[in-house]
Amino acid sequence: MEAKPELIKSDPVASAIWDYYKARLEEAGKWRDEYAASFTVLVDAVNGFLVTSATLAKPDNLPILVNPVKGTSYRNPLLDIKAQYVNTILRYGAAFGLSPLADARLKATPPEAIGELFKFLTGPGVGG
Repeated sequence: MEAKPELIKSDPVASAIWDYYKARLEEAGKWRDEYAASFTVLVDAVNGFLVTSATLAKPDNLPILVNPVKGTSYRNPLLDIKAQYVNTILRYGAAFGLSPLADARLKATPPEAIGELFKFLTGPGVGG
């Protein structure tokens, strides 16, 4: 059963992001179809971040905008939208092991693999 929802299928960039990261999770043995809803939120946030970043990169989208009638300046709302996408990506990405900290945890050497050093450091009389 294909777990990719129509929201993702309808956007070629989002679909490519989904396929890439899902394949990575499957290779690592971390994918289950029950994760599809949360994964959809993550992929949609990554796609939204990319779209917002591209929009902000255009010369007419400055970080500070000026109201032509009042002459007051204000922060470009796209910056706040981009920040919300970053927050979502960090939260959901960490849940899927796609953060630097989670990646380090996955690659860490398990204590039992260290052997004699681990036994020495955790043996009787340590810390007491």
